This record gives sequence, C-alpha cells and structure tokens, in this order.
Amino acid sequence: MSARMPRAAVVALGAVLLVGLPTLTGCSVVEGIIEQQTGGDVDLGGNTVPADFPSEVPLADDDVVNGSKITGGDGEAVWNVLMNVSDPAAPDSIAAQLEGAGFTSAGTGEVSDSGGTLTYTKDDLVVNVLLGKTDSGWTANYTVAQTAG
Repeated sequence: MSARMPRAAVVALGAVLLVGLPTLTGCSVVEGIIEQQTGGDVDLGGNTVPADFPSEVPLADDDVVNGSKITGGDGEAVWNVLMNVSDPAAPDSIAAQLEGAGFTSAGTGEVSDSGGTLTYTKDDLVVNVLLGKTDSGWTANYTVAQTAG
C-alpha cells in the first residue's frame, strides 16, 4: 500500500465526516468528489458498520452514526466508523477492548477529560480512535487502515 493513498483517503474522509456529516443527503455527489481526489472507490455508507470492516477490531457497543470505506485502486482499504458512546469511561474501555483483542498501543496519542486519540496496531492493521466528550458521553471515530504487507 502506498503511503500516499491512505493519508489522502483519511484526510478526505475525515474532512467529509467532520464538515459534511450532518448534510450528507447527496452522498453520491460527495463520494464522487472524494473518488476523483483520491483515485479510490468511496462508500460513505450509513449508520451501520461496513460489511467488510475487519472483524478483529473491537468496537464500542453503542450507536453507529456513520460507517464508511475508501478502497484504493490496488485494493487497499481505509474504514471509518463514527459512534456515539454512552459509557462514561469510554477511553479506558475502548483501550481495554483493543488490548484484549491483541492490539498494541503505538505510544502516540493522549486522552484528557475532553477528548484525544488512541493509536493501536496489530499485524497489518493500524487503528486510530479520535475521542470527544459530549453532554451524553463520548463520540468515538475509529479509522482503520491496512499497512503494507
């Protein structure tokens, strides 16, 4: 997998999710724009986890806001799952889930009372979880990418 596509894909998908998620009524238009910019195939999905999301990556047990996927021309993939998590200890719970599934902290990222990031790796997967504190719990934005094998 080239380092260029995943970075561009993650940036493009992140920008769409952060800026345009509330207004993704014209998903096919947005998908087309991202596909044109990244050269990949984009599925902005809906409020479910993508069908081929790596099963070895545990997700919090709460409401999926959006599940998306970008596939590069050579088959490399980046998945994104945005969730509302009601668990008040979500950062610790998510970290424990990942570690329990055999993922290792990459030693980057930090979480405070208001949010932060977790970064974990296992085999050819890199998992980044962006956390944000809300009035009713947390948002957890999982971005999962396959590294070059």
